[in-house]
Amino acid sequence: MLFNHRLFPVVSALLIFLCLNLLMISSLAPQLLLKQILAWVISFFLFFVGTQINTNLNQKTRWLFFIGSCLLLLLPIILGNITRGSHRWINIGSLSFQPSEIVKPPLMLFLASQQLPLLHLVPVAIVALQPDLGSAITLLVLMIPLILYSKKLFKLSIIVFIGLLIISPLIWKYGLRDYQKNRIETFINPQHDPLGQGYNLIQSQIAVGSGGFFGKGYHQGTQGQLLFLPEKHTDFIFAATVEELGLISVLLIFFAYFLLLSSLLNKAFNTRYNKTLFLFTLGICFQIWTQMVINIGMNIGVLPVTGIPLPFLSVGGSSLMALLFSLGVIYSHL
Repeated sequence: MLFNHRLFPVVSALLIFLCLNLLMISSLAPQLLLKQILAWVISFFLFFVGTQINTNLNQKTRWLFFIGSCLLLLLPIILGNITRGSHRWINIGSLSFQPSEIVKPPLMLFLASQQLPLLHLVPVAIVALQPDLGSAITLLVLMIPLILYSKKLFKLSIIVFIGLLIISPLIWKYGLRDYQKNRIETFINPQHDPLGQGYNLIQSQIAVGSGGFFGKGYHQGTQGQLLFLPEKHTDFIFAATVEELGLISVLLIFFAYFLLLSSLLNKAFNTRYNKTLFLFTLGICFQIWTQMVINIGMNIGVLPVTGIPLPFLSVGGSSLMALLFSLGVIYSHL
């Protein structure tokens, strides 16, 4: 299957991500290299598992996906440890996983096949209660294909959006936690607290700006290697990569995303006869694009800092496994 010419752009993009990901982890967090290699191996296995999934789900399976996803999202609140003020992770021995990443493929399959977008607000609300606003946003993004597909939903979404704008002062006062408000205020003016809330953003901008065309050299980045840049292998891996490898790495990353996203869009519109697969493919495409834009945007200081990983490049198995499984489902029909 990997030798099918239609998969060539996708496989090429994944190989670029794989090489960059492992190269930078060996530089920034070598203690995690073996674990990340294992995550890639499991993810490619899940890709092949995904190719065996029939997207024409029966009613019982659809609801099992939805109910199972909601229950899984509740587990961090009940059992998970608090990490940076929220319940996002479940620890099993020395391993941990993030349910909000794992549930994206089954939830998108439910949405694409059942087409009941209002029910999708239930898992979104659960994630928001953890609280994990970044993941809640990426879960909401999965609804975009359904909204664009349905004229009624599109009109309703416009009304809801206008309503949210009207009550935005109330959302700011009562709906956001203090740390979320601080992130937005820091984004507007990072210099008002350069050693506190603005520190991450400032160090990230320094790392990106100092990389130049060829970078400072592999394992030679000052911001990343000297620990000025927090979360250098997760949230800010883009900045750490640019610092060490320069503008060339940026072009390579964007090229890989272009290959992948353009292939997904072509795949979606070539399978319009299969409504479930069409909507599922668009949902995953929007998810990858949104996470890429938000993560890179926060790395260069044009968007507020959130805990959204850079797809295929940030350290972690949960997001990687879910994405590779989703790609397998998409390319189960060639």
